[in-house]
Amino acid sequence: MNRDRWVLKALEELKKSGLKITPQRIAIIETIYEHREEHPSLNRIYSLVKEKMPTVSFSTLYTTLKKLEEIGLIRLFSYKGETRIETNTREHINIINTGSEMIRDYMDDELIREIKEKLGIKKGRALINIIIYNE
Repeated sequence: MNRDRWVLKALEELKKSGLKITPQRIAIIETIYEHREEHPSLNRIYSLVKEKMPTVSFSTLYTTLKKLEEIGLIRLFSYKGETRIETNTREHINIINTGSEMIRDYMDDELIREIKEKLGIKKGRALINIIIYNE
């Protein structure tokens, strides 16, 4: 989904869910999309938005992210004690390189099926994190 469509969809869904669309929330959503490939942490998004909009609170960020997760536009996962943001909500594998701290999406339906089968996962979409220790 391109930037404008994703941002508009996020704003529409937030509004439908009862959240007020504020300049801070718009900045949060735009920043998430701009940095989606990084799988950014909440702290990273907060810092980036705070530079542009000093009035944003962590509470607004957290409320916005939890609502985006609830409506299915993002997924949250933990890595190294930090909550990270995943905008790719399709079933996939995150390959995490500890040496570079890069997180990349890897799409392989057959491998995902095998992993789910071996772990006895029968229902739900999987977000599988594979950590490569490369220091």
